[in-house]
Amino acid sequence: MDVELIGSFRYVTRMSFAKVDHWIGKTLFVPPIIKLCQLTRQSQFAVARLFWFIAALDGLYRAETVFAMVLWGGFSLVMMVTAATRADRPTASFMFLRLLALLLLGLDLAKGAATGELAGIEFWIFVLVAEYAATIRTIPPKKTAKLADKTATAK
Repeated sequence: MDVELIGSFRYVTRMSFAKVDHWIGKTLFVPPIIKLCQLTRQSQFAVARLFWFIAALDGLYRAETVFAMVLWGGFSLVMMVTAATRADRPTASFMFLRLLALLLLGLDLAKGAATGELAGIEFWIFVLVAEYAATIRTIPPKKTAKLADKTATAK
């Protein structure tokens, strides 16, 4: 194994839950979310609500009982309405929910590695993207320096 990888793993194992949450968000989730926000010109809160809506639809798709279908269908309708009416309003994100989703994603991945069935892990990824999108306070502007240099030299 790479020495740098082992060193970074040891660093991660010594951190508190808040630091682990911050590190995972900063390295795995926030950069792609920011890029998605820049490309689609949507706020981070709209992206958070969109991914909660997608997670609700995934739950509805995977529901096996009538009760689960009604529950996930109702949640899907609520998320659709909030995504449409309050897309850009700030939303809250809870570290406990993010860490719980990470734990459940890890358990689903372990179960999937043992059984070979990875269906269902996308739900936790959607939840994590939604929750980490809600933690972003500002979206930096899209870097257009290269584009500006090219247009300036073309004139």
